[in-house]
Amino acid sequence: MGTLRLTAADLRGFSAPPKVRNLHNGYRSASWTAPAKLADGCRERIFDVVADVATRTFETDHSNYWKARKEQNFFDQVSNFTLTLAPDDEVVGWAGYQRKRFFGKRVVYLDAAGLLPAHRRSKLSARVQARFLITEVLLRNPFGHTYVVLRTQNPGIHAGFTKTFGPDRVFPQPDRPVPEQVQRLGVAAMRWLGHRPEQIDAEKLVVREALGGLLSQLYGQAPRSGDPELDGFFAERIGTTDCFALITKASAGPLLAFMAREASRQAATRLGRHLGVALGGVRHARRRVSR
Repeated sequence: MGTLRLTAADLRGFSAPPKVRNLHNGYRSASWTAPAKLADGCRERIFDVVADVATRTFETDHSNYWKARKEQNFFDQVSNFTLTLAPDDEVVGWAGYQRKRFFGKRVVYLDAAGLLPAHRRSKLSARVQARFLITEVLLRNPFGHTYVVLRTQNPGIHAGFTKTFGPDRVFPQPDRPVPEQVQRLGVAAMRWLGHRPEQIDAEKLVVREALGGLLSQLYGQAPRSGDPELDGFFAERIGTTDCFALITKASAGPLLAFMAREASRQAATRLGRHLGVALGGVRHARRRVSR
């Protein structure tokens, strides 16, 4: 079976066309901020393509997973859904989130996301997620806290949020208890997602038998973060059909500080590259003069 395709031209013909924006090096994002407006035929095409991309991303069959999402009326619930397009218009990734409130707290639930391995060098998933956070944290709630919630088996995702917001704002952590308020929010969010009380370990933010076992299909092999302590924490706390309810207390200050650090790091990298080219030119000129 060949790769299923959905080009930018196809998307422009949809009942609710997405907003297409540049991401990096010719890659673009195609985002719907009101996915519920998509007609049934458009939804079917997106489901088929995303199931195909997910299967190739995680090297395990995702058709049942996306069939279940279809039956749950996914596009009527999600607040934003985004496809990542390669320079040749191939869909190579997807992501989305839902906007909720629990106990008066603003919550953004990050839904399933993925990116084909061959396209990960440009950190496209991080760029898409950064746009989500900028929209929901900086633009929609710049003076308060937004709790970012997701279900994950991937310690690399945990490491990324900890790097951005700091360990005091990301739960659970290997070396500290989960605050009671965060436990309550986690239980409420997992109950909203359909998990039974007996599945949820509030103190550890662990969900047992998540999604009736469907979540265990997301990865062909156990993901790693590169941090042995964090990888061990995940291996010890969750089984192959379990997940963490990862919760981040996000706010504008830490996000802006992280963005500033990243901009400085990238500028230093570019400067180092330019200096390397310049010094290489100087050395080449000296060799020519010395002959």
